[in-house]
Amino acid sequence: MTTFNSDSYPISATPNEISTFLAQPANLREILPQDRIENWKVDGDQCSFKIKGLADIALKLESADDYKVTYVSTSEKPFAFKLIVDLNTKDDGAAISAKFDADVNSFMGMMLKSPLTNFLNSLGEALNRKYS
Repeated sequence: MTTFNSDSYPISATPNEISTFLAQPANLREILPQDRIENWKVDGDQCSFKIKGLADIALKLESADDYKVTYVSTSEKPFAFKLIVDLNTKDDGAAISAKFDADVNSFMGMMLKSPLTNFLNSLGEALNRKYS
C-alpha cells in the first residue's frame, strides 16, 4: 500500500459539521474539481464519476465519525484504494488533512504522487473555502 498525503487545512467548522457533510456522498461533488469531473452518479452511500482524461472512480462510504471519514473504492480498476479525511479539533474550528492509500507498486506510486497530492490538496482547499 502506498500512501499519498495532503497538506493540513484550517476549517472554520467543527469536526462534527465537516464529518456530517463528508459522510454524504452527494456532497463530494461540491468539493471535487468541477472542471475535471463528469458522469457524476450517486446511489445511497456510494458515488461514481469520471476524472477527465484519467479514470472512472467508484466510492462507497466505509465509516465516518468526528475524527475521520473513510471512503473505499468499489472497483479494482484502476486500483484498489481508500480516501481518508482526518479531522482534528482546533481552538477556532478544525484542521483537516486527506490521504489516499493506494494498492500500487513503488514505480506507479512515483508516477501518481504529484497528481494525487494535487487532488488531495484541492479537496482541502475546497473545504477551506466552503467553511470560510
